[in-house]
Amino acid sequence: MPELTSASVGGANGVVLNIPPPPLAMVAVQQEYEAASGSLAPGPATAAAEQEPPPPPAYVPAQTKSPPLHPSSGQLKRRGEAHVRRPRIRARRRRIAHRRIRAEGWGQPADAARHRASARHPLAAAPPPPAAPGAGSVEELSASMLVESNSTSDLAAPGPGAGGLPPPTDPTVNGSADVDAGVAGLPRRPGLSLILDDIAEIRRGRPPKNKLLVGVLGVVALSVLILLVAGIVAVASGPSSGAQTAASASASAAPPAPPSETAEATSTPAPAPIPPPPPPAATGAALGDCGAAGDARTIAPRAVIASGIEARALGDELALGFAASARDAVAMSLDPSSLAAVTTVHAKPAGGDARRVTPMLAGGKLVAVPDVDRKGDRLGSRRVVAASTLVDVGVADGDVVWAPHGKDSFAKLFSVEGEGAIEALRAVALADREGIALTFRRGNAVHLGVAKGGSVLEPEGELSRIEGLGQVGSPALAASGDAVIAAWADRSGADEDWAVRWTKITVGRSTDEATPFTIPDGGLGGQAMSPSLASLGGGRFLLAWTEGPVSNHQVRAITIGADGSPSGAPISVSAPGINAGQPAAAVGPDGRGTIAFLAARGKSLEVHAAPITCPPR
Repeated sequence: MPELTSASVGGANGVVLNIPPPPLAMVAVQQEYEAASGSLAPGPATAAAEQEPPPPPAYVPAQTKSPPLHPSSGQLKRRGEAHVRRPRIRARRRRIAHRRIRAEGWGQPADAARHRASARHPLAAAPPPPAAPGAGSVEELSASMLVESNSTSDLAAPGPGAGGLPPPTDPTVNGSADVDAGVAGLPRRPGLSLILDDIAEIRRGRPPKNKLLVGVLGVVALSVLILLVAGIVAVASGPSSGAQTAASASASAAPPAPPSETAEATSTPAPAPIPPPPPPAATGAALGDCGAAGDARTIAPRAVIASGIEARALGDELALGFAASARDAVAMSLDPSSLAAVTTVHAKPAGGDARRVTPMLAGGKLVAVPDVDRKGDRLGSRRVVAASTLVDVGVADGDVVWAPHGKDSFAKLFSVEGEGAIEALRAVALADREGIALTFRRGNAVHLGVAKGGSVLEPEGELSRIEGLGQVGSPALAASGDAVIAAWADRSGADEDWAVRWTKITVGRSTDEATPFTIPDGGLGGQAMSPSLASLGGGRFLLAWTEGPVSNHQVRAITIGADGSPSGAPISVSAPGINAGQPAAAVGPDGRGTIAFLAARGKSLEVHAAPITCPPR
C-alpha cells in the first residue's frame, strides 16, 4: 500500500508521517473483500457500517526506569548535552516503533492497546482488555506510533503535530548536575573530584559548579604563595633584626680604632673644655732672643686674606689656623723641627663666612674652630677664647660682653664710651693666672683690658684707651707673665706711611701711652704694618711685622725685652722676591717656634712658614 510504504520509509529515516485514516467507504470495501475471501468472520454488513470506532486512548506519557548511573562512569552529561541528544533519541524510538508495527501487523488493535497499557503501567501484569475484531484499527495506527516498548530507553513522542496532543514530558533529565544528589543511595563525589571537575569546566571557558569550593581553594593557594615568598625574602635578607641589633650592640661596645694622625677630618667635633696652654716658662725664666732656624716653605696652596692666620703652640707641636675659602676652615699641626704637616682637619663654618680660625685640642685631637659673624646672633663680633674653659667674647648693646661658648646668654665686662662700632676684637688667655686679656678698635682709638676668672669672668681694672694717629689698623695681643702687650699700625693720613706702635700694661692696671716701633736696618724699610706677637715668658715677646713699599713687602721679626726695648738681631722671615705679609708667630715651651705668613702667587695667596728657635736664657 502506498501509505505503508511511505510510513516504512519515514520510520527508517527517523520521520513520523502524520497519515490520516482512510475514508470509511474504503474501509467498508476492504472489510467486504476480506469477508468474501474468508480472512475475516462474516458479519452483518449493516452492523459494520453502523458501528462507530471506539474513542482514541488517553495520551499518558510512559515513565521508564533507567538503571542508576555511577558518577565516574562518564555517562552523566550536562543538561545542555541532553537537549542536544534528545532529537536523536526520539528518532531512534520512532524507528523502533515502526519496526514493531511492521512486525505485529496493521490489523491487531489489541497489540496497540497492550502497548498503551504497558506505557501507562510498565510493571503491570494484567492482560489488556479484549477488543472487538477490527474495531479502531485505523485510529490506533497513529497512537501506536507514539508508544514505545517496555525497554530501558527513555520514552519519547513526536511533537504537537501528532494527533494535536502536547509532547510527553521526560521524567528523567539526563546530564543534570543534580542527578546524583536527587537519587537516593548514590555516593557523593569526593571533594578532589569536584575540584578537578571545576578546573576542567574553567578550562573549557564555563563557570565552575562549586564556586565556594573554588574560592576556598584560591584563598588557600594564595596563602601558601605568600608564605613561600616571605620565606624567600627572609632567607635573602640575612639575619633577623634581633641578630642585627645584638651585632650592633656588640660593635658599639667595642672600642673604636684610633684614627691615623695624618688623616684629614671633614667636620668639627663638639668643642670640649680645653685647658689653657702652659706658659713658655715660669715667671723670671724667659726664653732668650729668637733667630731663624731655616728657610720658609709652603704649607698650604690657598688662603683667604680676610681671615688671616692664627698660630698657637699646642703641647709639643705647633698649629696654624686659616681659611682655605670663606666656607672652609682649616687647622694644621706642624712638626717643630721640620715644619712638616702632621695633621690637617677641615670644618665648615655654620651661619656665615669664617672670620678667624683658631686651632685647638679637643680630647687630645686637633680641631678647627671658626669664628663667624652669624646673622641674628645676640653677640656681635663673637670670638672664641681658649681659657680654662671655652668662652666667647663679643659686643651686645654697645658693651663688651662674654658668654659660654656657643651660648646666647651673656654678661657685661666693659662699658665703652665714645662713638663708632667696636671692631677687630681679639682675646687671649693670661699666662700665669685664670683670666683673659682683650683688645679692640673703636674709631680712632685702641682699647685694652683684662678680665679674671675661669668659667665666670669679671673685669679687673679699667679699660686702657690709646688714641690713634688718624687711621688705626687691627691690634695684636699677647700675655707673658703678668704683662700684657698690644701692638697695631696706624698713620695720620692716606699720604703717610703706616707705622707700628705698641703699649704694655701690668695685669690690673691701665695706661694711655703708646710707644712707636722703629724698623731695624737690613730690610726693605719704608712703612711697617700688620704686627703679630708671641709670648716668650718672663714679660718678653716676639714681634713680627710687614715692611716695604706697596708693590713689594717683606716679613721680619725681632725680640722685645721685659723693659720693652728691642733685644737681639732682627730676623728676615720671608725670602727675597716674595710679596709677603700678614705674619703670625708661635713659640713652644722648648723654644722652637714658627712665623707663618701669606705669600702672593699670581691672583691667589699661599700659606708659608719659617722655623725659628728661641733658646732659654
